[in-house]
Amino acid sequence: MLNHRLFSERLKEFMDEYELNETALSEKIKMSRVSVSGILNGAHDPSTKFLINVAELFHCSADYLLGLTDYPKQTEFEPVKDFGICFRKFLKDFKTSQYYLKKELHISSSLTYKWLYKNTTPSVNMLIKLAKRFGCSVDYLLGREK
Repeated sequence: MLNHRLFSERLKEFMDEYELNETALSEKIKMSRVSVSGILNGAHDPSTKFLINVAELFHCSADYLLGLTDYPKQTEFEPVKDFGICFRKFLKDFKTSQYYLKKELHISSSLTYKWLYKNTTPSVNMLIKLAKRFGCSVDYLLGREK
């Protein structure tokens, strides 16, 4: 699960490096300052959209922000793709099925259906769970790396 303290700490480090306060960050990623403040203070989880926006803004890996790696990988990433496309590739690359995910991760088939066909994205905690279970990065799941 998400380590709120580490996520907030790393996000604040980037904000300092880029000389951004909460208001400036919220404007850059087009989210309310209240939402940014709540995430920084650990009051609620970041949305996947928030994670993607700050990772793209700071040119770092989502995995670094989430505390899944200690290396920010400040390199070029692919633009985030529709999650349905990424999820199909994931299922194929890992030779797994929706049924297996349902049983293994205790998720509903309607959820995986939404990921495939309804243009919805998993929560940050579900992305972390998928990445850990299959030994891949969150950036891979989002289509940011090959």
